[in-house]
Amino acid sequence: MMKKNLGQILIERNIITQAQLDLALTMQKVERGKYLGQILFEMGVPQEEINKALDFFDKRKPIGQILIDLKSITPQQLDEVLQKQKELRKKGIRKPLGMLMVELGYTSYDGSMRALSKYFIMPAVSLEKFTPSLVLQKAVGERYARKQGIVVLENSANTIKLALAEPTVFIMEELKKALPMGKRIEFYLANPYDVETCLKRKMGASAMTKYI
Repeated sequence: MMKKNLGQILIERNIITQAQLDLALTMQKVERGKYLGQILFEMGVPQEEINKALDFFDKRKPIGQILIDLKSITPQQLDEVLQKQKELRKKGIRKPLGMLMVELGYTSYDGSMRALSKYFIMPAVSLEKFTPSLVLQKAVGERYARKQGIVVLENSANTIKLALAEPTVFIMEELKKALPMGKRIEFYLANPYDVETCLKRKMGASAMTKYI
């Protein structure tokens, strides 16, 4: 039986049309290196629906393979880090693969960020000139935001946009449960140092709108 690709799955789930898929595939030929999910999200397809399909149908590419695709690491380095990760787990220490790659000097932090962006279908944003709003931060709770490294970029009636320093499935699921049902959540990836610096800034009454 032929395995279905992400585009076919999304069509069958009535998330996208054949015309949208055709357009996305055409764009992918031009924007080489971009995964289909990234392009569909940029076209306006809900991030959550893309990620649901990737997880439910086991279509998400492992972070290690993404790093190889990006030429950030070699297959041999991946094997070495996976073994190191396994040894750490036996000691009760759990470290994300990307972080371990950076610590061992196999890839740069930027390389790890690019891989995470592709893995989670999560665009990277710059917070260098962004000032968080006290009002917006209340949507997730200031204490929780500082603990998990979360900056609220935007909070409208239907959509909330969040920048995460270190995204995990656990944190994203926690946020989905905590926020109002029916509100669309869009996750973005930000440099942990920028998030920490951003949250330390004096929080004004309103945030700057230009953050990408």
